[in-house]
Amino acid sequence: MHDIVYILRNDIQSDEIIYSLRSVDQNFRHNSVWIYGGKPDSIKPDHYVKYKQLGGSKYMKVTNTLREICNNDDITEQFYLFNDDFFIMQQVEEFPTLYAGTLWERCDRIRERHGRDSGYSKNLRETAALLEREGYGQLDYALHCPILIDRRKALDTLDQFTGYPMFRSLYGNHHSIGGQWAKDHKIQNTTDTPGECLFVSTSDKSFRFGAVGKTLRTMFKEPSRFEA
Repeated sequence: MHDIVYILRNDIQSDEIIYSLRSVDQNFRHNSVWIYGGKPDSIKPDHYVKYKQLGGSKYMKVTNTLREICNNDDITEQFYLFNDDFFIMQQVEEFPTLYAGTLWERCDRIRERHGRDSGYSKNLRETAALLEREGYGQLDYALHCPILIDRRKALDTLDQFTGYPMFRSLYGNHHSIGGQWAKDHKIQNTTDTPGECLFVSTSDKSFRFGAVGKTLRTMFKEPSRFEA
């Protein structure tokens, strides 16, 4: 079994992590749970590393924290990387590797939706162009779901692409991890519900005020072993 690692903001206050851990405890076969960064006082993971994330941007803070994680030999050689807003909806022992088309296609979808490029899509384009120049694929691994990370391969990716964002897509294409196409099960509005799915992810708004948040609080109402 693999460890699970969460990277959380130093000032995190959200209740999403409570319900994410309840979904893990109930549905996902794993070894130990690690949290890096901050955490609410009500949460007691198997291992907690209070780590001040350093860097001038969100991406740099995450990649710098990832380097610390991947240099920790107490973490299993391969681990699942989680966000606090990932929820496992069905019992599962291994999580599939998923991608959502190509990075170029995702950029086009963002432009069609908003009528212009965003800072995020600019990063996507730069990442896709970099991978193309280096002779790698350009699959989009930036779905809102867990991804299996090999610590040594991750360090190799961070060294190869120092300073670049979009770690998941850099990692997946650099090491040709393959996988299967899937849509991103991120729910950002207040009306949609998860339906029949293996996992779901929320926004702060949809979790607090939406139908998906109500569904999750009903499904995972029992405390987990990770709560004080």
